[in-house]
Amino acid sequence: MKRLFVEKKPGFRTEAESVLRDIQESLHIAGLAGLRILRRYDIEGLSDAALAQARNTIFSEPPVDDIIDDALPIAGDET
Repeated sequence: MKRLFVEKKPGFRTEAESVLRDIQESLHIAGLAGLRILRRYDIEGLSDAALAQARNTIFSEPPVDDIIDDALPIAGDET
């Protein structure tokens, strides 16, 4: 199984910004400074060649999305 995470690039994160504002205002959590929305795709049964083609046509839009393969990096994680 292969795993992809897809996140909008800065400037295209309108959904995350909207959810952040909603949380800040509705739940009165003014100290919340940021929010990320990532789509996770678990893929089975595709060859490496098919996945390479699908990652930039089906799973993401290269001009507006960043793709992270396999492991999700955590802020501050040095490993």
